[in-house]
Amino acid sequence: MNMIEEIDVLQLTDGLPHVIVRVRDGSGKTGFGECWWGIPTPSEPCRGGAPIVSAVENLIKPGYLGKDSRQVQSLWYETWDHLYRYGDGGIITMALSGVDMALWDLNARRLDTSVLELLGGSNRRSIPAYASFPPLRSKDRIIFETRRAIEHGYTAIKLHELESSLVEAAREAGGEDLLIMVDVNGHFDIEEAIDFGRAIEKHKVTWYEEPVRPMRNIELIKKVADQLPMAIAAGENEYSLSDFERMIDSNAVRFLQPEITKVGGITQAVKIGHLAEKSGTPLCPHNFRGGLPLYASLHWGFSNPATTWFEIPWLPEGVDFASKIPNPEIVDGGVLPPKGPGLGVEPDLAHLEQS
Repeated sequence: MNMIEEIDVLQLTDGLPHVIVRVRDGSGKTGFGECWWGIPTPSEPCRGGAPIVSAVENLIKPGYLGKDSRQVQSLWYETWDHLYRYGDGGIITMALSGVDMALWDLNARRLDTSVLELLGGSNRRSIPAYASFPPLRSKDRIIFETRRAIEHGYTAIKLHELESSLVEAAREAGGEDLLIMVDVNGHFDIEEAIDFGRAIEKHKVTWYEEPVRPMRNIELIKKVADQLPMAIAAGENEYSLSDFERMIDSNAVRFLQPEITKVGGITQAVKIGHLAEKSGTPLCPHNFRGGLPLYASLHWGFSNPATTWFEIPWLPEGVDFASKIPNPEIVDGGVLPPKGPGLGVEPDLAHLEQS
């Protein structure tokens, strides 16, 4: 009854896309997870996850079918060890993330409890959350979205902008009490990164995220951090425990940002969270997809006392995620613990089932 009978991987493209994994056991119970969604291509802007879908189908799925769904950790390490020669990160752990997440969801649903309770529960009533804007590149749009986010209860936002004047626009719209994070996704070389950091310093930025390319070059990040007064955040493009140990030991990054759809799902995220807790590094789960990854991050994050911030994707009006799963309610700038069963949410697959 607990054996894994089927694993489906589905690309949802009716909105901002997802790569969804659905696992079914011998009793007919299902669990849902999500892989990282991939990089859009000019020919298929909503189907950039195709290589990850292939990895699930051809590399991950064969090792899981017929196995006991309760043996989540054992299956994770057997699979990771078997596929190590493909690499210890990237598409391999992106694909593994969705299957692992689906098993946690399935096992919690079978017990009629939440993933958070399986992880030990939480003593936190609320954790601060920030509205993570997409790149807007417009002063008027930034002012409008900043005010709209504040109206929805947020006291912090994150910008993905490359001009100091746009950070200034958010500060003017939000006032002195608004916390502002700035993420440039490794856009700059080292000199540009330092110059931009100095330019936005006067706008009282809470952190400066992935300031330099290559984004995983810890030595360059450390050089930027040493030249600037504000905190540096990074980690969304790291994969393994050794990656995060290296990042923590460098003292270059004050806020650690693992991405649950990249590191291998909940099983590995828990271990990375323990590194943050042990080192006293604030844990800030990174996520710019609504739905399953967001709620998985909430269940994981609430189980770890090191969690300091949650990233909540903030979409302009008229834009939606294909899963149709709403964001959690924001109360006084924070998010409340998620409830079960499982992850507590399911993607909308009705249009797929009817086709």
